[in-house]
Order: sequence, then C-alpha cells, then structure tokens
Amino acid sequence: MDYRIKDLPESERPREKLDQNSASAMTDVELLSLILRTGTSGKNVKELSGEILSSYTLSGLADRTLEDLQKFEGVSRVKSGQLKALGELSRRMQNEEKEEISSLSDVKSRVQDMKYMESELVRVFILSSGNKLLREVEFDGEVASASFSPRKIFRKALQENGAAVIIAHNHPSGKASATEKDVETTKKIVDLGKNLGVEILDHVIVGNSIESMRSDSSVKF
Repeated sequence: MDYRIKDLPESERPREKLDQNSASAMTDVELLSLILRTGTSGKNVKELSGEILSSYTLSGLADRTLEDLQKFEGVSRVKSGQLKALGELSRRMQNEEKEEISSLSDVKSRVQDMKYMESELVRVFILSSGNKLLREVEFDGEVASASFSPRKIFRKALQENGAAVIIAHNHPSGKASATEKDVETTKKIVDLGKNLGVEILDHVIVGNSIESMRSDSSVKF
C-alpha cells in the first residue's frame, strides 16, 4: 500500500501549505514530496523525500543512475527518472546563477561577517574547474577540533563534482595568524585532496584582518 500526501495530517500536507503560502516558504523535503506524491508501506512521502535528500543534494541526483535511486524503498523506475530530471534542472539553474571566486579579494568579500562571530566557524567554498562557486557549506567549531572531519569537506565536494575548495575559518580572538594546529590540519587536508583529485586553493584565517595561508611557506598547496 502506498502512503499518499492525502494520508498525512492536514497540517503536514505540502499541497495545502503551498496553497496557503508560497513555494519559497516550503522546505526542500516538502517540495520534493509534491513531485513524488506517494511513499510506501510504513514510510510516508515526506519521510521518503527526507531520506533521499539526506543522501544526495538536489543537483547531485543528476549523477546517480536509475538503479542507484531505485535502492530507496518506494522509488520506482518512474520516480527515479523524475529524480534525475529534477537533479538536472537544479544543476542547469545553478550553472546560470553561479558566482566566480577567482581571487583573494573575492573570498574576503564573502567572509567579512566572520570577523564579528563570537564562536569559531569553518566555511567552505566548493568550486568548479573554472572557479565557479558550486556550493558554500558551513561547519560549527574550529578547523583543528576533534569534532571537525576533513572528510566532511570532501564528501560535499565530491557530491557537487567540485574540482577545488577554499577553506575559511575565524579566530574570535581577532588574531588572523595561523596556529600550529591550523597548519598541521591544513597540510592533512591538502594531502587528502590530492589523493581525491580535489585541489585546496587556499585556507583563509579571519580575525581583525583576513589572511591567506597560501602565502605561508610552511604550507605547500
């Protein structure tokens, strides 16, 4: 038995929310639920949509085979085709709107707000081979903390077919110089990127000023 949108409580139905508000007020899960329309036994369409989007980005759906997408319980061949089409549309729209990051000044303009943050944050810019910005991702915590895994960066980069990455993180103390841990972690990230075919273009430290680690001779990019 398929669980359809009409089987959800009225307050949770995406179509009713679309009628009452606008599409911009809806989550990605709700919008995808409108496209898929049905879930499967024991899993409603919103749960199915959430499961799919927790595994792939919208644009990343275009890279999956129909067989890959059909591994989700409740995704038929027809639905897998819908998902691939949605992924390709998302990618084409992103290509039309992509910004370019081609210099340190471009990075600086995108991290100015980090000067005023009271806690540490890692911001990652995933770029195409032509330096087009594919995605901007943020992680809480310092770049050298045990809770931060460089693999998270590359998982996102590979999902977006990224060719290069720029990392930025802030020092709430105001000091923009890299610590020993920053240098050590950056070396590991650069080496891991080489193995995965993703170039680390720079690691920028944001304090009272904004400094590029690429100019630091202790780190080889």
